[in-house]
Amino acid sequence: MTRSRSLLFAGLCLSVLIAFGLRALSLDTQSLWRDEVDALRFAQEPWRRLLSNFTRHGWNGPFYFVLLRLWVRVAGTTETALRFLSLFFGVFGVPLAFVLGCRLVDRTTGTVAAFLIATSPYMTWYGQEVKMYTFVTALALLALYSLRRALDGDGWIWWAVQIGATSLAFYTHILAALLVPVQCALALIWWRRTRKQWGGAVVSLCLLTLPYLPLAHWQVPLVFQTRDTGFTKYTLEEMVSILLDVWSTGMTAQGGMWPLLLSGLLALIGLVKLTLVTRERRSAIALLAWAAIPLLAIWAISTRQPLFTARYLIWTAPAFFLAIASGLTGLAGRGKLGRGLAVSLAAGLLLINGLNLHRQATVPLKSDFRGAAAYIAAYEEPQAEGSAQTAERSLSPSERRGQYTSFLPLVVNGHRGSFDALILFQIPYARYTFDYYFPIEEYPWADGLYTNHRSPGGDYLMSEAEAGWRMREMTEGYDTVWLLASEWAMWDERGLVKGWLDRTWRLVDAAEFKYVSVYRYERK
Repeated sequence: MTRSRSLLFAGLCLSVLIAFGLRALSLDTQSLWRDEVDALRFAQEPWRRLLSNFTRHGWNGPFYFVLLRLWVRVAGTTETALRFLSLFFGVFGVPLAFVLGCRLVDRTTGTVAAFLIATSPYMTWYGQEVKMYTFVTALALLALYSLRRALDGDGWIWWAVQIGATSLAFYTHILAALLVPVQCALALIWWRRTRKQWGGAVVSLCLLTLPYLPLAHWQVPLVFQTRDTGFTKYTLEEMVSILLDVWSTGMTAQGGMWPLLLSGLLALIGLVKLTLVTRERRSAIALLAWAAIPLLAIWAISTRQPLFTARYLIWTAPAFFLAIASGLTGLAGRGKLGRGLAVSLAAGLLLINGLNLHRQATVPLKSDFRGAAAYIAAYEEPQAEGSAQTAERSLSPSERRGQYTSFLPLVVNGHRGSFDALILFQIPYARYTFDYYFPIEEYPWADGLYTNHRSPGGDYLMSEAEAGWRMREMTEGYDTVWLLASEWAMWDERGLVKGWLDRTWRLVDAAEFKYVSVYRYERK
C-alpha cells in the first residue's frame, strides 16, 4: 500500500470512529417521540401480523420492524438499545459512501465525503432515531455501489447484491421504489459500461420487478389519486430549500443562511469541476440524477397529494455530500492558494457542524415524554403494600417542576406502586409514548375528546355544552385528574377540554416540557 493510500485509509478509519463517537455519546439525549415508540410497538406485534404487513395496503417499513424485533430480543428495549441499530447503519454508511465516492470520482473525494457524512448533524440525528432512515440509506448506497461494480464487469455477485439491496429497500421505506428509476438513469448515463453488461442489466431490471409486484398493486394507483395526506403542500423551490437547509445544518439550523450558502456553493463548485473534466463529466450527471429524480417524482405526486418531508429523501443526501467533497478537492488541487481556501472552507463546515451537533446533543428537541412521565410518577405517592416513601416524595411541587428530564423509577421494595388519579391524554396517541416511560403498568386513563369535527358548512359539530357533559361523565369518581397535552390542537383546537377543567376543577400544579404540557387538577 502506497503512502497516499495509507493516509486515505487512515482518514476513513478516523471518519468511522468519529461517526460512532458523535452518535453514541448523545444517543439517549432526546426522549423517544411517538414515531420511535410506534416502531417498537409494530416490531412487537405477533409474527403473523408482522409478516402480513409486507403486503398490507398502506404499510411502510415492515422489513425494518422485523429487523428491530430480532434486535430487541438480543439487546433489549432501552433507549440506547433501540437506537443502536440505527447508529450501526448510520456508521456503516460512512465506508459505503467512501467506496462509492472512489468509484464515481476518486479516493480523495470519497474520503472527504465519508468525513462529511460522519460529522453531518443531519445524518447524526437519524443515526440516533428508532426509524428506518439510516438503514434505507445504507441499502441505497450499497445498491448504487453494487450497480457500478456490476457495470464495471466485476462479476455476477455484484448483480446479486444490487438486486438484494434494492429489493430490501422496497420493503424498508415506501419511497425507496424510486431507487429503480435512479438506477435506470445511472445505467444510461454510464452507457459505455452498460452496453458491455446489457444482459445483466436486463435480468436485474426483470428480477427487481418481481419483489415489487406485491407493493405495486396498491402503491401505483395511489400515485394518480388526489387526496388529503396531512402533509404540508410545498412548491419545488421550497422542497429544494428545505433539503439544502437540513442537509447543511441538521435539525437546529444554527448559523442562519451561511451554512446553506457555503454548502451549496461548494456543491456547485464540485459539479462544475466534474463537468469540466471530460472523464468525470458523467459522474456529475450521475450525482444530479441521484438527487433530482426522487425529488422531482415526489414533487409531481405532491401536486395532487402532498407527500414531501425531508427525511423521506435522506438516501439522496450522500449525493450532496459527494458534490461538496468534489468541490473541496477541486479547490485543493488549484495550487497553494486553492489549498488554503479549501482548508478555510472545510474549517467553516466543521464549525457549522459542531455548533449544530452540540445543540442536538444538549437541547431537548423532541417531545419530552420522558420528563413528563417521570414528573407525574414522582408526584404521586406509591401505595404498594409495605412500602415506604422514597426521598423524592418529600419534594414540593415547585421543586419537582422542571427537574425530571431523566427517568426516575417508581419502584419500592421491588413492587410497582398503584396509581389512583385519572390521566387524560390530549391527544390520545400520546399514551403509547407515555407508557414507554411511565413505571406503572396499570393506571386509570382516558382519551381526550375530539372536538374538531365540522359540518360541510364549517360549523363545529360538538358544542361546549356537550363537551362539558362528556367531561363530567369521563371524570366521575375521580378526585384528581392529570391532563397530559401534546399536539392538542390536532384534537381540540378550541381548548374545550382544558377550558372545562379550568372552570370546574382546581388547578394545583402544572409543568412544561418540550412539546408536552402537564396539568394536575383536583376536584373543588
